[in-house]
Amino acid sequence: MMLTTVYSFILIYLSKTEFTPISIEEIWDSVKQNFYKVLGLNAVIFFLFLIYLTVFLLIIVAVSGGTSGSGLGIFLFFILFILLVFIMVKMCLAYMIMLYERIGIWASIQRSFYLTKNKWWFSFGLIFVLSLIQSLMGFIFQIPQYIIMVTTMFNSLDGSGVSGVTEILIMLTSIIAAFQYLLFSLIIIALAFLYFSLVEQKEGKGLIERIESIQ
Repeated sequence: MMLTTVYSFILIYLSKTEFTPISIEEIWDSVKQNFYKVLGLNAVIFFLFLIYLTVFLLIIVAVSGGTSGSGLGIFLFFILFILLVFIMVKMCLAYMIMLYERIGIWASIQRSFYLTKNKWWFSFGLIFVLSLIQSLMGFIFQIPQYIIMVTTMFNSLDGSGVSGVTEILIMLTSIIAAFQYLLFSLIIIALAFLYFSLVEQKEGKGLIERIESIQ
């Protein structure tokens, strides 16, 4: 839902010919239109991942029998894991492509592979760095929660009482969850910018031209 909401907002913003506030109703209507498209792409990716995981496990089990096979199994595990990461990065633009260019699921996946060709390391680096930032910021936001939890535990042990602490902890947890939700949107937005950047580099068509071409 987060991905659909963010991309729906971006699509609405790009479709406007002049600057006007974007209403919640506009976003909700766009989310409803795009929800099943995103759900379908999620289902296809999940199905492909399931097939890959099944083949992955069968190969590991087949070669890991015996002492010598254990080392080979570990080696294949890393190889197949790296291949999985490679494929996931190659498919990272499929959602934006499907919604913005209004093409089918398989066409979106194929185009994502095309746009990330010779740009895999750049795409991977962007996702990796933003994921680290997201994880670090998420940990920082959780520090006050951990402090309150530890303080509450010690107060309970020495009989000091925890009056009002539970309410504070619940409120703080809700705020942290909201911040983490927003942090996740950073990667989604970055992938949208990456899409436009790669389109401009590979096809020589800039963002302004694409905006002007929207009917």
